[in-house]
Parts: sequence; structure tokens; C-alpha cells
Amino acid sequence: MRAVRRRPGPGLARPGRGLRLATMLVRAYPWSWRERYGDELLAWVEEGGLGQMAALDLARGALDARAHPELVEEGLVRMVGRLRGAVLGVLCGYAAFVVAGAAYQKLTEYDDFTEAASRHTALGASFQVVVVASLVALAAMVAAGAPIGLAVVRQALGGRRELRWPLALVGASVVWFASELALLAFEAHSSRGPNPQMSGSAGFYAWSATTLLAVVLGVAAAATAVRRAELGLGLLRFAAIGSTVVAGAMVVMLIAIMSWGFALRAVDPALFNSHEGIRSGSTAGTWLAIVLVMAAASAVAVRSSARGLVRDPGATDPA
Repeated sequence: MRAVRRRPGPGLARPGRGLRLATMLVRAYPWSWRERYGDELLAWVEEGGLGQMAALDLARGALDARAHPELVEEGLVRMVGRLRGAVLGVLCGYAAFVVAGAAYQKLTEYDDFTEAASRHTALGASFQVVVVASLVALAAMVAAGAPIGLAVVRQALGGRRELRWPLALVGASVVWFASELALLAFEAHSSRGPNPQMSGSAGFYAWSATTLLAVVLGVAAAATAVRRAELGLGLLRFAAIGSTVVAGAMVVMLIAIMSWGFALRAVDPALFNSHEGIRSGSTAGTWLAIVLVMAAASAVAVRSSARGLVRDPGATDPA
């Protein structure tokens, strides 16, 4: 049986022909643009081909770049700044969300809530959705942040001394935060009774203050390092995509935790209206505070990720 060769669709040029056309169009751009984005664009065309509309956009961009070269550089600067701000906005929202998530995990680890989740499907399902979405958010954040972190570390080791102290502060904050979580786990296992609490109000408030301080310092140092580092457009685009996944997972977790609270109120009103919250506080009040913090953090993350997805009309985008 003879193999049938498929022809490319009407809107997509053959890979070889599209690459030759893209090479001709790239040569029409100013030298500074070609040096920065030419190889990236040709690799993109070689992989997926060049559509007719993309070719027209490239031709129009070349004319604009020749007629107004200052606008091209200004547009690229705006694009990089917008993507950088989007990534950092999601990072800040995610950090606040993690703090509220730690409070939710502390609330649901009590025996009364675990038993209620095992008896009622709605509670158990909501909690499982939170667990899965939290893993997705963590994986997306690591995938988005790891390339940027490696780029910042390489620049710091290459002589950028202004990046060294923010990196050192980020590392210290991570170790600090991990040790605080380990202390919380130790207190939970060493305490007796159905609802283990951290020993003493002073110890609890000291732990909360130091944990928040570690998060704030770590996020501030990370933002400083990212703003000072030289990051390519492709790297920031990839991070922006990962940040969008993080923001979406945060919204899913927020909805699941809201559903968990409403389900608890419906199936076990006595437990919902009890004082089984953190530090023997109101259960409903603790849940509501967690939801409000998560809602604010999600709003920041969603708005920031949306800014990263919007194309700046004043920028000549190489892709």
C-alpha cells in the first residue's frame, strides 16, 4: 500500500518554505531585533511552520520597526516588564494562599473533622479536591520558577553581586519556613487530646509571627532578585504560562474549601457552630477567615496572570 502524503492546510506553509520566508522577513528587521529574537523566531517556525497571517504580521512588524525603531524597543521593554510583573504578582498571591492553606490543614487535622469527612462524601470529596489542586499548584510553581531561579543563580555566580544577598535571604527564608512547619508537626504529634493545640497562646502567636515574617522576607527577596536579573522573553513567557496554571489551581482550591464549609454546615451544624477552630476559636469564624484570605490571594493571582496573557499592542512580538 502506498503512503499518502498529506498536504499542509491552506493557512500553513510547508516547513521548508515557511522557514525560508521567515528568514527573509527576519532580515528586514533592525539588527538589534535580529540579534535578540531572530534565532528564537526561526526555531519556532521550523517546529510549527509559518501561517499566512503570521507572515503578514512579521512583514507589518518589520515595516513598523524600520519606520519607528524607538517604538520597537519601548514595546519590548513594556512586554518584558508586564510578564515580569505578572509572574511576581502570582508569586505574592500564592504565598498568601499557602499561609491560609496551612491554617486550613491545621483545622482539618482535628479528629472531629477527619471523622466527619469519612462519614460524609461531600466533605471528603471537597478535601480531596483541595489536596489534588494544591499538588498541581505546587508543581506548576516549581516548573515556572525553577528556570528563573537557575538563571538568577548563574548571573549571581557570574559576577552580579547585587543578586547574591536576595538569593541568600530566599534560602534562609525557605529553611526558616520549613523549620516552622516541622515545629508545628512536632507539636501536633506530641500533644494529647482530640484537638492538639500548640502549647500556650504565647507560643502560638510567636510561631505565627515568625512564619509570616519568613514568608514576607522570602517573597520580597525573590521579587528583588527577579526584578534585578536579566531574563529573556521566552523564559518569562514560560513562567507566565505556569503562573496561569497556579492561579487556576488556587481558584479550584478556593471553591473546594468554600464547598467544604457549606457541606459541613449542612451535614453537621453542631460541629460547624462549635469552637473547634484554631486555638479553640469559632469553627465558622476560622473557616470564614481562611476563605477571605484565599479569595483575596486568588484575586491577586488571577488578575496578575491575566495581565501576563494579554498581548501589548505596542510591542512587536517575535512569536
